[in-house]
Amino acid sequence: MARSTKFALRIAFSLALIGVVLWKIPVGEFLSHLSGVDLVPMFASYLLIPIMGYIDANRTKMMTDLQDMTLSVSAIVRISFITSFYSLFLPGYLAGGVIRWHRIARHDGKPAQALAIVLFGRVISTLVSVAIGFACWSLDARARSVPVYGLALAAIFVTLLFAYWVLFSSSGRAKSLSDFLLRQRWVPGVVASKLGKVLHSGGRFDELGFRRLASTVGLLIVHELIGITSFYLLAVALHMPLSFVTIGWVRCYIMLITLLPLTMMGIGVRDGSLIVLLSHYAIAPALAVSYSTLLLGRTFVLGVLGGLSELWTVWRERSRPTTGDTPA
Repeated sequence: MARSTKFALRIAFSLALIGVVLWKIPVGEFLSHLSGVDLVPMFASYLLIPIMGYIDANRTKMMTDLQDMTLSVSAIVRISFITSFYSLFLPGYLAGGVIRWHRIARHDGKPAQALAIVLFGRVISTLVSVAIGFACWSLDARARSVPVYGLALAAIFVTLLFAYWVLFSSSGRAKSLSDFLLRQRWVPGVVASKLGKVLHSGGRFDELGFRRLASTVGLLIVHELIGITSFYLLAVALHMPLSFVTIGWVRCYIMLITLLPLTMMGIGVRDGSLIVLLSHYAIAPALAVSYSTLLLGRTFVLGVLGGLSELWTVWRERSRPTTGDTPA
């Protein structure tokens, strides 16, 4: 199937889901909730977005240093925002990872190392997000009445922990996997060689040591708590009777669901998911969709920051003389 056809189908799927959601909820009630938004907590929520980007860039900087890459923290911040800008036009946040990989790789010409950084970052950040989500679920009495949510998070955590152990915890294990792929006749030699380079780069993360790994996890925990606060402030802006821990586990599920390349910007999928998840707290569908709309606003704020970062990068590339270096 042609790429343009897939793109059109995902847009159509997004619009169809939105149509179903709007058909199921009273539009007047939905608009009434949006018109009654408290702007102070809403803008406070959006102002936390660049802070989260800076924290994430400092974490990524430790990864790039380990791979002998020369990216600065400011360059990583720009890459993250630019990735968010292009993700506006891509299905699911996983697709944005390709943009992030390309931007990191072109700086030092190290595609294998860049892919290892993106994969390591995704696995460990999702691990921390799921762990915090599970903790919030366990602290929420009403959420515990639906054990399937906690069991699903526990299963995801164990799966990701196994993936981390296989891919990143031992350079020797990475070499063994690489040698195994090279011996398989069904794997093309070029593919096995490139995957071997990625595995070798991933295996280098066992050199992080306890202190840097603890710093990485610590930054991720701070990043997640600020993210939950941002989501919570939007709930406050809509006068929703939800606690911080409730927002914590619900946010975890929304982040996991919108990773999947189903619709553009998670439109429709996020709305439907929130209707289901928040129904356990007697939140009306119209209010849940209003909340989803404010969350979509966060995506647009990130996109604007990314668009400005991309414009600045293009201007800088055109205004400086050619030196052979590739800017971020």
